[in-house]
This record gives sequence, C-alpha cells and structure tokens, in this order.
Amino acid sequence: MSKTIKIAVCGAHMSGLPLNHQLTELDAKLEKKTTTAKGYRLFNVPEKVPPRPGMVRDETSDASLELEVWEMPLENFGAFMIQIASPLCIGTVFLEDGSSVYGFLCENNAILEAEEITQFGGWIKYISK
Repeated sequence: MSKTIKIAVCGAHMSGLPLNHQLTELDAKLEKKTTTAKGYRLFNVPEKVPPRPGMVRDETSDASLELEVWEMPLENFGAFMIQIASPLCIGTVFLEDGSSVYGFLCENNAILEAEEITQFGGWIKYISK
C-alpha cells in the first residue's frame, strides 16, 4: 500500500497562491504541472475568500484545464481534508495522460450563478488577465 496520496489542485492551492501553504505545511511536494483530460469546466466560485475556482466534470466539454499534482504523506491527508469547505470537495480527476488522481472538484449547486472561466484554460491564466 502506498504511503502517499496524489492530489490535483487547480486554484488557490497552486504554487505561489494563498492556500498553497496548506499543502506544504503537511509535507506535500509538487510532483508535476499538467492538465486534465478533456471534459472539464471551470467557474469562479462566488464569495470564497481567498478567491478560488470550482472545477466540474462535463463530458460534453472539449476543454482541458491546467493544474498541479502534489504528493502528500497519506498520514497527513485527513488534516488536509478538514480544511476543505463546501462547495469544494475531493473526487477523481482524470489527467491528460489517461491516469487519474484525487483532486478538487466543485458541487454543482455552487456554479449555477457563477461566472464560467473555462475559456482561460486554468485559474492562473484567469487571475493574470
């Protein structure tokens, strides 16, 4: 059994962004920068501080999104999970290379009135606009 878990992050937990410390303080290490497989959409989740996106799986979407995959000691994963507040959650994220990892997703009700930002290709590009 693996003693680590891989976690895909697509927003405020990415390198250099406000919540990245939640990963690094739990001894997570950046494994790679990559993209999702096609089939995702990205939204600016309203009223989150600091601002962050919500990613949802939508097989009708042709878009793939930039993200980072971090590797964390399995024993620290619970401490990470209790910091994740609704409407964000952890689920399976499919990567461009055909593999899958656990990663941030968003509950559908949170995006009903949210601004769609899929066209930017990722959170970093959106906040850099």
